[in-house]
Amino acid sequence: MEDDLDSSDDVQLSSLIDGKRAPRQPDKDTADDNDVDRRIIIQRPLELETSSSLDVKLQKRRRRRRFNRFVKLFVSLAAVLLIIASLYWRVLPVSREQDTSGTMDCYPPGTMDCSKKDAVEDEPNPPTLPDSIKIFYPPQTQQEIEALNAELRKFSDPIITKEEFFSKTTLPPPPNYPDFTYTSDLHFTPKRTALLFAPGVYEGLDFEVSYYTSVLGLGAVPSDVSFTNCDKGPHVDAINKYTTRPPNGSGLDTFWRSVENIATNPRYGMRWAASQAAPLRRIHVQSDLLLFDGDAWASGGVLANAIVDGKVNFGGQQQYLLRNVDLKQGAINGAWSLVFVGCTGETPSENNGLKAGPSISVDSFPKLRIEKPFITMRENGEFELRVPSVVFGQSNNDVLGSQFGGEEVRNFTGVKLGVPSTDAADNYLTLQKALDEGKDLVLSPGEYPLAASLEVKHPNQVILGLGYATLKAPLNGLPCIRVHPNIPGVRIAGIMLEASVLTDHIPSSSLLQWGIQGMDDVGDKENPGLLSDIFCRVGGASYDRHVSTDVMIELHSGNIYGDNLWLWRADHVKLHPGEEANFPHISPYYRQTVMGECQVRNGMKVYGEAVTMVGLFIEHTTEDQLIWEGDKGYVAFYQCELPYDVDQSYADKSFVGYRVGSDVESHTARGIGIYSNFRDFDVNVATAISHPESAGIVMNNLFTVYLDNQGKINSIVNGKGPGAVSESDRGRPFRCSDNTCSD
Repeated sequence: MEDDLDSSDDVQLSSLIDGKRAPRQPDKDTADDNDVDRRIIIQRPLELETSSSLDVKLQKRRRRRRFNRFVKLFVSLAAVLLIIASLYWRVLPVSREQDTSGTMDCYPPGTMDCSKKDAVEDEPNPPTLPDSIKIFYPPQTQQEIEALNAELRKFSDPIITKEEFFSKTTLPPPPNYPDFTYTSDLHFTPKRTALLFAPGVYEGLDFEVSYYTSVLGLGAVPSDVSFTNCDKGPHVDAINKYTTRPPNGSGLDTFWRSVENIATNPRYGMRWAASQAAPLRRIHVQSDLLLFDGDAWASGGVLANAIVDGKVNFGGQQQYLLRNVDLKQGAINGAWSLVFVGCTGETPSENNGLKAGPSISVDSFPKLRIEKPFITMRENGEFELRVPSVVFGQSNNDVLGSQFGGEEVRNFTGVKLGVPSTDAADNYLTLQKALDEGKDLVLSPGEYPLAASLEVKHPNQVILGLGYATLKAPLNGLPCIRVHPNIPGVRIAGIMLEASVLTDHIPSSSLLQWGIQGMDDVGDKENPGLLSDIFCRVGGASYDRHVSTDVMIELHSGNIYGDNLWLWRADHVKLHPGEEANFPHISPYYRQTVMGECQVRNGMKVYGEAVTMVGLFIEHTTEDQLIWEGDKGYVAFYQCELPYDVDQSYADKSFVGYRVGSDVESHTARGIGIYSNFRDFDVNVATAISHPESAGIVMNNLFTVYLDNQGKINSIVNGKGPGAVSESDRGRPFRCSDNTCSD
């Protein structure tokens, strides 16, 4: 509403009181050439009016003016109140004070006030599932068992039979070769799959778990989904048995597959002959667990939050991490390094490996533990997102989630199920909208190119990938995910992060960034952040070998818990159609990465305080693999391969596999292995590990291994400890522990 009197009215009224004439300014909205008469009338001689009439007119106009000002003030106050109310209701739903009451169905997750549910639109529950998610139900008849077995084998790796393979040669098939072998044909496929099993008993099912496939039980506890009366159940055998060290095959490249939240009781034990990015998690193995297949090589993995009723047999696994596993009958074998964190039952004794056997590192009483979130299904078909509570310290029953302190149960009405698009902008806008609304994200299997970083701004928010959901980095070098500083309790799990071919370059590109460089953020020690089953790769699946990033993960915030991370610069990549392998004696299936391809300087940089990593794998980056600048860091199990394709300049610049910054006063690490395989040049690295010589730096069970080819690592840590000197040292670990080193 506008006042009838403007400043020109005041001028004219004062002129009238003085008995003078003053021209009134024309009305700007209506003054034009046709208003001459109106202006003449307005400007008529007013001094003919009496003094009393002027007083009356002035009083009326002043009352009207006061009234108009009152109305304007009222409207302004009302507008301010509306804005405050809007901000209040917008901010309130994402205020996430951590819930400690146990099971809740309120939205947003982590709040106590269910009235906030209407603040944003609910997601459907159950959600509409894409084709990349398959749900199975317990078979009731033999016919249903056979049909389900046939369906599940569609999601196994392709096989080739002995007859098919040897029909292409003039050689007769050797008698000791197996009748068939699984192959690595899907090693770089874009296909992703999650196989979900509703609660119940599954009899007679035997199926191999393929690349980029997750087997997920939907029960509240592993025994809710039980595989019984089977030979192998879900399993992984060695692959390529006719071509890789035949007839042994290999587990070295058996990556990117998982089994979670089931119980299984196979007659011949559960076989899982896999390597990196292939975790077994939240399972109950009711027989033996076989982490090998004959004499096939395998390069390490993770078993977490589990019970094994029989023996755990590592076979020839180079290294392995067991975290919070109840070992009913102990563990045997293994090659170089075994790490046990928070394990119960018949846990092996600590062993530095200086005399014989693998080194065994034991932390029986870890200070902190955070389990990966998981999904469950109610009897009515609705889904839930379960977020296990943070655990401080250790208890005797510290396995299988619900037995160690409960978990928050979040209704899927507050969870956005992401479905991938080929449109990077569409992926970003859809997923970011849900994050901004305070919702959790569950990403269905597939590849998600991103136009910009997904920004996590709300405490206790979850991003959970199913079936190796893969986020592809924005083309301008921004990270796939950026967690804002001072945001506690964020959980990011089950996701692959993949580098892109950059069309622009920011000063420091990365795939995941937590916090902001230079900003003080110690995190929340009572509500730490979580990175669980995070698998980064630079190169491999792309035909373009110019994919790059500067660093894979940067952690600027403190109090973050890492649980099974593999940060991989690809040492081998997909062949173009018709392209021949450049090192066919190494592998006829892939191109081996050479200098200038798939560039990434560092795997991880840690600047935050009190960061914990339990199960960290970093491989092949072109400078320091790991840089740790934050105080009070803790690492249990570290596996690292130096790059294959660098020259002596790599060593001349003093790059290492594990670097603790010169200003760090406190750092603890155990079970640290760093390997060399300088394929293209004779490279002599001075030392594998560099850290300040300080009483606050404690490192146990450190070792190096000369895997193959040229060059060597001359010492283990800070110039101390032996290194390989000849071909005869190939595959032999050289060790240091508690300032004692092997000869």
